[in-house]
Amino acid sequence: MYGHIHMMKTRPKPLNMKEELYMDILRESVIYCIPAGLHDWAIKARRSATTADSKIDALETLLKVCAAEGCFWEGINVIDQVISDPDMTEHRSRLLFLAGEMSAGLYEYDKATGYYARSLACAIRTKDQHIATVTKLGFCNLYRQDFNQAEEWSRWAIKLGPHSWEAWKNLGVSLEHQGQIEEAFLAYFKAVFLSRGRVITVMHMIRLSQRHPGIVPDVGSLKAQVYREYDFIRPVSSSTA
Repeated sequence: MYGHIHMMKTRPKPLNMKEELYMDILRESVIYCIPAGLHDWAIKARRSATTADSKIDALETLLKVCAAEGCFWEGINVIDQVISDPDMTEHRSRLLFLAGEMSAGLYEYDKATGYYARSLACAIRTKDQHIATVTKLGFCNLYRQDFNQAEEWSRWAIKLGPHSWEAWKNLGVSLEHQGQIEEAFLAYFKAVFLSRGRVITVMHMIRLSQRHPGIVPDVGSLKAQVYREYDFIRPVSSSTA
């Protein structure tokens, strides 16, 4: 008589992806202490280095200074200069990964994706590097609002490293923006648990709860400290007082 009512899943339109993904909060949560003169020392050390180990040590120091001081372009230029050095063959995957990090620091996620993909293609890389790179590719695709691709990268990262809270957080964001709200909540919860209550994971779960009341549990009153103080969280049965 009344026809069929089609229930449509809510697909929130991202407002501002910098705000949506809390990138600025991550930046502001890190306090750097860089000794005076370290930048110039690292440059001189890199120029005078003659072995692979001394070159990578000086380069790593310089890149840390660049990241701390927001000199991302300098870091990218240095990596581009040394990436073809035969002594860097063993470290090429990591250098390309760091170039991706520098590009992400500039919010240039297409460029970052290119560096991460090149890092992933390197024959020599550690398992941890592999997991980190795949996880970052998931994040980059979130920022590009390609949520389906972000989901694929995130699930791959979780398969490689099931205890990666970042991968679970990225999966939650990708699922949320594809309208899979309940599964997104579970992914966020897993991220909260694995990160032991890292603020960014708690914020994502609270935000989802606020956007979809009645679909997922109300967790607005939860604080990050709750998850840090307990090794596990046991659901309270409705039958218990």
